[in-house]
Amino acid sequence: MDHNIAESIVNTPANNLKKGTSYHWDLFLLALINFASGLFGFPLVHGKLPHSPMHVKSLSIIEEKVEQGYVEMKTLEVCETRLTTILSHALIGTTALMFPFPMQYIPQAVLDGIYIFVSLRSLIGNQFFERMLLIITEQSAYPPHSYVRRVPRYKIHIFTLFEIMELAVLCYLGLNSLSYMKMAFPVVVILLIPIRHLLMPKVIERKYLEALDKH
Repeated sequence: MDHNIAESIVNTPANNLKKGTSYHWDLFLLALINFASGLFGFPLVHGKLPHSPMHVKSLSIIEEKVEQGYVEMKTLEVCETRLTTILSHALIGTTALMFPFPMQYIPQAVLDGIYIFVSLRSLIGNQFFERMLLIITEQSAYPPHSYVRRVPRYKIHIFTLFEIMELAVLCYLGLNSLSYMKMAFPVVVILLIPIRHLLMPKVIERKYLEALDKH
């Protein structure tokens, strides 16, 4: 779940990723590493929120333009390289040498503050979060996004409410203390596919769904 969400955010068309053939080799290598890790009981390697999207954002060349009083940021290109990934994970690995000193002297509040900042920072540019804000925003103050111009306001809100309910169900199952409830989590994730492709088009026209998906 975590990997799929991170992957969908990273690979969004708005990031303009080139992704040559080496991208597929990276995924193949990742699959081999996870296969070997599973045999020895090691943790799996996967995309992580919010680190993976923020890594892509830090490598992006972004253009800011003001339209109708709204500052819109557009990603022109991403400097796709393995170097930053190797260096960042090498630095993460050095933290193993920081136990017990000096990690034990870092207050818990400092670590919590970092996680809160990183989480809030990742909300910037997230379409789901932006559409949640549209529910309490005057229509005259709506940003000039393409889907705002092409999709009726109430259709946008219906789509957002569907996503909020789906997120609430996933959080309830994933954070539930009962083991049999957690077992239903992957089942619900799979059910999101027929809900999106079979149920949603009966409520919202496909042309509007495509407009929302493309943003």
